[in-house]
Amino acid sequence: MEYKSSDSGNYALHKSEFVSTASFPGNLTDEAAERLYPVSGSLEISEFRRFGLYLSFLRLMRLRGRTDLSVDSIAAETGIQCNQVEEDLMGHGLILAGQKAVHISSLMAVLEQMLGYCNETESFLAGAGKLGTSLLLKENLGQTSLKIVAAFDTDYRKIGSLIGSIRVMSPDKIIPLAARMHVSLGIIATPAGEASHVADLLAGAGMKAIWNFTAENIDPGPGIIVEQTRPGQDIAAAYERIIHRLRSQAVH
Repeated sequence: MEYKSSDSGNYALHKSEFVSTASFPGNLTDEAAERLYPVSGSLEISEFRRFGLYLSFLRLMRLRGRTDLSVDSIAAETGIQCNQVEEDLMGHGLILAGQKAVHISSLMAVLEQMLGYCNETESFLAGAGKLGTSLLLKENLGQTSLKIVAAFDTDYRKIGSLIGSIRVMSPDKIIPLAARMHVSLGIIATPAGEASHVADLLAGAGMKAIWNFTAENIDPGPGIIVEQTRPGQDIAAAYERIIHRLRSQAVH
């Protein structure tokens, strides 16, 4: 069982697909949008929409293995004028005058802070087998305040089934759900040999931290917090370490 996207990792980006995974639905009025998505800091509502588009595109590009991205490509793929992209990023000190490229992970981290995307109490779970079911039913995570809000598995026999109150979905739903729910933590409870691939998928979806319950070592890339928990280790203490590191990361 291998975790793959619906197109085996080749995420073709079309504007209609891109908008559908943006954090700010385009059919909302400014008044409704402000109620649903309160603006963080000095962002205006119109800026909040555009910055959500930038962030979604950056996440997709990082998932495809990119580390740097040109300002022109951000403009082309989001459908926003290049001078507007430059004005947005320069106006908030995110690029310098004349700068033509950005570092994806660094810009993502700043945009997530600006947009207020920091959810410490909800998580995604990859792997709905015996261990994943145990975590979903709070047999272990009951020691913490963490709630699993979505579960994913590639086994067609599990997809669509309910474990407790959580429906199991295909992993190709991770990216659009992460874009809308702003979950910061992904949990891996997959069979042996799959953790590394799943970690890359979660990192590409924008997870700031990954809690690995498998025996496999993972390296999802720079800036991603990794906590590895083995059977018998203190779950509550591990969760506290994750929260401490997430909060420390948010203020630096």
